[in-house]
Amino acid sequence: MQYEPGQRVALVHTNDPHTELRPGDEGTVHRYDAGQRRVDVTWDSGSTLSMLLDSGDVITPILAGPWDAASPANAVSPTERVGPAGGVAWAELLDALRIVGATDGTTAAEWWLQDAIGGRAGGDTAATARRILKGIDDEDPAVLDTLPSPVQDWASGITVPRPATVSAAVGSDHAASLLTGEQWQQAEDAYHDGYTSSVTDTIAAACRRRLHPTGDDRDLSHLHPDHVTFGSVGVFSGDWNDAGVMAAHPLTAGYVGTLIDRWNGWAVFTCTKPVAEAIVADQQQVRDAYRAELAAAGVPEADLDRQTDEAYTRLWWDGDVIVADSTTRHDDPSAFERIEPDEQGRYVVMGWSWTWEAVDPYDCARIVGDLPGPDSSQEWRLLTHAPYTRVGPQPYTIGGLVWSGAGAGFAGQLRYAGEPVAEVVDVCGPAPAESPAQLSKLTSRFDAEDWHAYVAAARRGDQPMTEAAVLDALAEDTLLGADVADAVANGGGLARLLDDTGTICDLERVFPTPATADEFHAVQDRLRASRRDPRGVAWQYWNGRSWQHLTNAADTDQPPSGGTATT
Repeated sequence: MQYEPGQRVALVHTNDPHTELRPGDEGTVHRYDAGQRRVDVTWDSGSTLSMLLDSGDVITPILAGPWDAASPANAVSPTERVGPAGGVAWAELLDALRIVGATDGTTAAEWWLQDAIGGRAGGDTAATARRILKGIDDEDPAVLDTLPSPVQDWASGITVPRPATVSAAVGSDHAASLLTGEQWQQAEDAYHDGYTSSVTDTIAAACRRRLHPTGDDRDLSHLHPDHVTFGSVGVFSGDWNDAGVMAAHPLTAGYVGTLIDRWNGWAVFTCTKPVAEAIVADQQQVRDAYRAELAAAGVPEADLDRQTDEAYTRLWWDGDVIVADSTTRHDDPSAFERIEPDEQGRYVVMGWSWTWEAVDPYDCARIVGDLPGPDSSQEWRLLTHAPYTRVGPQPYTIGGLVWSGAGAGFAGQLRYAGEPVAEVVDVCGPAPAESPAQLSKLTSRFDAEDWHAYVAAARRGDQPMTEAAVLDALAEDTLLGADVADAVANGGGLARLLDDTGTICDLERVFPTPATADEFHAVQDRLRASRRDPRGVAWQYWNGRSWQHLTNAADTDQPPSGGTATT
């Protein structure tokens, strides 16, 4: 809103605790600084207090003119202007009340926080902050009902009664008296909205600051373990980082990495060299602390190293390679490995060996590594139905597939976020097409640079993919997804036979869906004996969420080795 010199205004709210101005006081604008959102006002009372609109001060314009308070026809609707000569629009009044509510909510929240996790609080304030933050995120009434309520502040207010604020906003008590019951309810709702949002935002930010190891109030909920999937960034830790029940944070450290696999239910992740260096250093600190405990307990000097090695792996650097010695711990001379960086310079530190797991960032006393925002936390994703195929996070899909005949495969559309950007031809179907899959008829929405980056990031197992292979995989994901949906819609399920590279050799519909252990065993026995394709190594079954190993094929001892992470 713009203010002009000579314009009449009324005070709705000010954060200045020392002024004698009160809501409803009127004045005249003599200057407006749009850049600083500052209004210089000569108040009728003689005050020259300026209004800082971005700091919570609220004024409303008024216009001099007749106001026939006696006429019922002057009762206003929510879309009309109220006040002397229609001085303020109804929407502007509601916005002003939301601002006042937000200001009161912030004040109330700050006082409340002093008793909850601030200077007047006792006990483990970190645990309290964690409980409050979780309750706000989960919308748990047991927590929300304990937060400051706008009801009392609307009635009496921290500064002034709210009805007086409404009168000030519309310009007079007479104007306020003409508001209908519905309008008073809308005014109260606007105040409540501003108040409640401000309370939860202020308290949540304070709790995040209390829990975050650097005092940052950034929202890290996108890195919660429940949101960490293959290809996404998370914070990982292990039981050796347990800080004890009396610690403000349950874990001494968390390490930023990208989840790439699961091992016996535990996480396997890649990380940057600085994060790997921190893991090696922290592991040595744990070993040193354990050795000191042994010495304090009277263990002879000659036995200290052996007993420490029995409890913890030894890690050290040899150039850019991490050396891990677990020979004493596992009583196995072969338990010795060299962990080299991948082509991106990233490390898998003791993956498929240590019991890593994704953890809540707010549980960590410190976090090593760069924490991404919500829009950059997914580095890549696994295709749901194309085995062992990972692609970039961009939302490319293939749809509208039509069989073009033997030797020609399928034709369809390459789509980005559901919108067609190109046509694709010669996509592999049940039998390979004679020509590799390719794009044609690119539209103006096709982003060549983005698409080439998407192809460059794609991997089948650990191997790079060509553009044709990526197009075939996207089409396979779509086609098999349609087969799964059709089988489920008809009360059944779907099984697929993979060879030792993870290529799909055959599909088998399973009707009805097995519901008991005996029914699953019957399906396993039938598929094991079917011998559909001599290349087949293992059968997988769609469980409604992902493909799970069902049984090895006949005369086969090993599952397919086409990739690490399973879908």
